[in-house]
Amino acid sequence: MQYTVRFFGVLAMNLGVASGEPVVLELPENPSYGDVLDGIRERFAGRLPPSMWDEEAKCLHRGILAFGADGKFLARNRDLPLPAGGEVRFHLPLSGG
Repeated sequence: MQYTVRFFGVLAMNLGVASGEPVVLELPENPSYGDVLDGIRERFAGRLPPSMWDEEAKCLHRGILAFGADGKFLARNRDLPLPAGGEVRFHLPLSGG
């Protein structure tokens, strides 16, 4: 099945895509968060800097936040079923003063 991921800000810049641009991944039926991570790793092999990707854990670093299309936060759990809506958005946390 097709599932869309979007990266924003410096995350997108590091991967060579426009911020917010949809990137379509081919995933198995009933995909999990781990399937999305595997798809990202496959799609962007060689372009995932160590500041973004933990190769040992095969996941994005803890500082990168994931949200479903409904805007709800997705826990960092590879077994987590993906929400309906067919999209995951990745952001860095914002800080201000």
